[in-house]
Amino acid sequence: MNLTIDQRGTFIGLKSERLQFRLEGQPLREIALRDLETLTIVTTAASISCDAIRAASQFGIQIDLLDSSGDPYAKISSPYLVGTVSTRRAQMMAYLNTKGLEVAKHAVRARLKNQVNLLRYFGKYRREADPSAYAIIEETLPALHELEQDLEAVQANNIDEARDFILSIEGRGGINYWHAISALLPKDLEFPGRLGRGATDIVNTCLNYGYGILYAQASGALSTAGLEPYAGFLHTDRPGKPSLVLDFVEGFRAAIVDRAIIATLGRGWRPEFKDGKLEPSSRKRIAEVVLARFDARDTHKGKRFRLKSIMVAQARTLATFLRDEGEYPVYVASW
Repeated sequence: MNLTIDQRGTFIGLKSERLQFRLEGQPLREIALRDLETLTIVTTAASISCDAIRAASQFGIQIDLLDSSGDPYAKISSPYLVGTVSTRRAQMMAYLNTKGLEVAKHAVRARLKNQVNLLRYFGKYRREADPSAYAIIEETLPALHELEQDLEAVQANNIDEARDFILSIEGRGGINYWHAISALLPKDLEFPGRLGRGATDIVNTCLNYGYGILYAQASGALSTAGLEPYAGFLHTDRPGKPSLVLDFVEGFRAAIVDRAIIATLGRGWRPEFKDGKLEPSSRKRIAEVVLARFDARDTHKGKRFRLKSIMVAQARTLATFLRDEGEYPVYVASW
């Protein structure tokens, strides 16, 4: 179970092997620790006891704290859920050779392939219902495939030699992808195109909040695999920037966040704002639909797994790849 706490004044305590959630005027709520996987707190006016934190850590429950924009500002997890130091040594060394280059290419390759499949997923429902949107999707797919070919042709000794060109491929892919997505969105949303931090329109605000949840989940998966979330390859190092997280999530943005947000807005739901920020109830709704995608099942290596489990498996596969112990195949969501 993934639980989101958004109500001001909530106190989270511990009784035996159960977390207790107290809020004035509401019945006491209890959840067994064995039934909980992540606890996401999206209000700054909640509190949690040290006993509850310790018990959550012992049960492998990650606690994520997000601000009103969906940006994770803290994560609490067990210090024992990490790999060996050899993984991080291999990660640092990979930056200087072709292995780091391949991780960067993998990020963009996974992004392009999953963007293609998400457009196919939405397109199959538009062929008859919205022929104009379907036509735009059909025009976009060959352009994204061509960019994949450009990516495969990249040759260099390390990521620093090729980063600008790889980022240009990613950028061109984004322009094509979001142009097609705009054709799928209801016209009343007035989508201006993809905007990052500071966006005020409905679509980008929802996407940015959803990506914050994705970053928190990915950071936990990478840490559990023994990797350093702040030492990436495609995304450059900067204080406070989880560059490996940003690399890693490229293959999950479309399948988890984009799909959840586009579908929810397409069904008519609209978030509420106060002083330019999402209302708590709207933040909770976004968290619910995004976390529901983490619980959705997809085929990976011939078997059905939850997307959260696939993310954890991909993080471990990345670690083994960096240690020269295996391949790092792309996860492509089904459509």
